[in-house]
Amino acid sequence: MSTRDWALEQRVRNSARLRFEQLSNAWLAILQSALAAGIAWLLARLIVGQPQPFFAPAAAVISLGLSRGQPRRRAVELSIGVALGIGVAAALVYLIGVGALQVTILVALVMSISLLLSGSQVLINQAAVSALLIMTLPGQGAEIDRLLDACVGGAVAIAFGLAFSFRDPFAAVVEARRGALADLAAALEDIAAALTKGELKAAEAALSASRKLDAGVDTLYDAVTEAGETAAFSPRRRVLLEELDPQADAAPQIDYAVRDARVLARAATTAIRRGSHLDPRLAEGVGSLAAATRALDAVGRGEAAARADVRERASHAVELAGAADVRNSLWPTMIFGQTRAIAFDLMQAAGEDPDEARALLDSVATTKIAPPPPA
Repeated sequence: MSTRDWALEQRVRNSARLRFEQLSNAWLAILQSALAAGIAWLLARLIVGQPQPFFAPAAAVISLGLSRGQPRRRAVELSIGVALGIGVAAALVYLIGVGALQVTILVALVMSISLLLSGSQVLINQAAVSALLIMTLPGQGAEIDRLLDACVGGAVAIAFGLAFSFRDPFAAVVEARRGALADLAAALEDIAAALTKGELKAAEAALSASRKLDAGVDTLYDAVTEAGETAAFSPRRRVLLEELDPQADAAPQIDYAVRDARVLARAATTAIRRGSHLDPRLAEGVGSLAAATRALDAVGRGEAAARADVRERASHAVELAGAADVRNSLWPTMIFGQTRAIAFDLMQAAGEDPDEARALLDSVATTKIAPPPPA
């Protein structure tokens, strides 16, 4: 077998294995969507009297989806989209009839109105589809039946979302937080390694990795939002929301740390590219930030000593970077500044008082941020 044929065979095998892994991970979501569609179809026939329900199973499947998100919010958005599409389509059919030009006008008008209402992609697309079905498949009294049809599907999606997430509304938050912090810690470790070695390729790879950190933060925000929606429907609403509050407060701070890490990676890359003097303590400080980030995950798990660990490691990072000889150079000075910014973000995420955190970092930093040299 030639090298090219062997490589092609390996790619095919790897692709097939990846697809089976994705199916294995998504089988529960597929089963939920399938059951929700069948139940929504049956309920629409029994409750609405729709002989051929379409919007009910479609609403259930679209609202639940296969991805992590907020099924309750999507169900409401979908119902609004259906109502908007039905209303605009019914008015246009009455005023100008049905035809190619009317369909063009209808889609443009419905999508424009949905966008003006700050609708999500789900709302915009569903409004357009609903309008098209009403215009192309008109029927006496069909508008109200199809609206009720969609409401049934949305209700089923909400019920399924509650039933399958009610037991542990914070499991997804813990998982998403752990993933976001692990990615951030790995990025900081890569930056520290690049600074230690002074290798441009390593710094560029760390910068590229830091630009992908937003995905983990987005997942964390989605998990916090869904946990809040789930807790709001629970009999233990107050207790659950109190437990969620620290996680919700930490999410923006983790987001800030990710943004600052991206600036740090850019400063490190530029410093290496321009041959700036890099005191080893700068790399050690960034490495201590990575350790503080990993300690922050233990804070989310409720470990008592973890908060003090984050404070100690974050302040040590600033102490190291502050003692570094930056020689009044812009980029090493920026590395120090971003180290301090990330340390503050991590301490905030751990629940530290902002004023106390600033005072501590000011006390350990022995170097002030120097102004950039004249152009």
